[in-house]
Amino acid sequence: MHDTARPDDREEALRLDPEQLIQALPAAIYTTDAAGRITFYNEAAARLWGCRPELGKAEFCGSWKLYWPDGRAMRHDECPMAVALRTGRPVRGLEAVAERPDGTRVPFIPYPTPLFDRAGRLVGAINMLVDITDHKSAADTAQRLALIVECSTDAIFTKDLDGIVTSWNAGAQRIFGYTAAEMVGKSGSLLIPAEWPNEEPEILDRIRRGERIEHYETARLRKDGTRVDVSLSVSPLKDGSGRIVGASKIARDITERKQAEARQALLASELHHRTRNLFAVVHSVVSRSFAGKRSVEEAEAAVLSRLRALAQTHVMLIDKEWQGADLAEVVHAEMSPYRDRVTAEGPSLMLTSQAAQNFALAVHELATNAAKYGALSTPSGHVRISWSVFKPNGHRRFVFRWRERGGPPVAPPARRGFGSAVLEQVMAEYFDAPPRIEFHASGLVYELSGSLEAITGAD
Repeated sequence: MHDTARPDDREEALRLDPEQLIQALPAAIYTTDAAGRITFYNEAAARLWGCRPELGKAEFCGSWKLYWPDGRAMRHDECPMAVALRTGRPVRGLEAVAERPDGTRVPFIPYPTPLFDRAGRLVGAINMLVDITDHKSAADTAQRLALIVECSTDAIFTKDLDGIVTSWNAGAQRIFGYTAAEMVGKSGSLLIPAEWPNEEPEILDRIRRGERIEHYETARLRKDGTRVDVSLSVSPLKDGSGRIVGASKIARDITERKQAEARQALLASELHHRTRNLFAVVHSVVSRSFAGKRSVEEAEAAVLSRLRALAQTHVMLIDKEWQGADLAEVVHAEMSPYRDRVTAEGPSLMLTSQAAQNFALAVHELATNAAKYGALSTPSGHVRISWSVFKPNGHRRFVFRWRERGGPPVAPPARRGFGSAVLEQVMAEYFDAPPRIEFHASGLVYELSGSLEAITGAD
């Protein structure tokens, strides 16, 4: 196939006005004379400036206002075009911002180049302005994203399709303990527990197929060998052509949530167990409190006072998430109506929930009997409560004593009701020696002695 263009057509094209060619270009281009007065600009320049400067009068640049990239105002006589005319050399590598009359700002890169005649005299300059708004926006977005990734408390990292780590943020270092220098270029299998060798290959296979993995809960290994519960979100990582080249992972530490769930489940189970036990105790309190009572009112008073003692301890146990209750708290709560006539002392001891509940009932029965028949029934009476721990032969032993003084003479009860059952039978279950109850002329003495572990559950 032959070129049909005639020689005179090509010659005519070469003789086209240079201004016509420049007007056809999409780049903003303008010229000045040697003094910096604008002598020509194309339509692309007018669009960038948002105005049409007057030829022969506007100097150096046609923009309404100019700024440095950091936001400082730039005088027109210090702009890159002015510098090129002043020095006689092209200016490259600078950025500036043009403000249009409507207030919008356009970041651009100028390329001012001085023009000389055949004798080497400066006759003017030509400048091309490259609008970098889109580039700046993309760069700002990328910078913001990079800052978000780096400041995230979640672990955010990438891998290639062979499982080799290619990036690692500060959140990943915080959660897993490895620095970026220690992980980038290394296999991500360092984080996988040994008993799950197929988990990572299966995830990468799904990524190769273009699948996303959302909120997959699993466990990973820290640098120190400890485990951390994580929720993983994994997405395919693509190159510019859309080809999958790796995986982007976000790992969120869910250890606290898992621990809270476990605590909640334990508390629910404990509450179920304790509630069942409590109902059994309440049934016993109600059924045995009526035995031997002279009236319904008397039985009702006994039931309510015992239930209040149980409820008081129940609240303590709930506040401590059923981890137990301090013996001192139990004693002080039950003896609060008589605090001015009671001395209570002993070391802090965290009782098991069941032991706390039974100690509360025992102290309540002792206090009720003392108020009716013993030291607390007279103004001069006093109760001393003490407990201690000692270690004969290396084994921790516990002693609890209730001693009354200043009350009327006491004697063994003629009948045995709920209170006697608590003091003699229920409390005996905790100790290797039976409770000691002595009815002295000076007042009642009640003593418990046995292994500390029986009531604290501690080894």
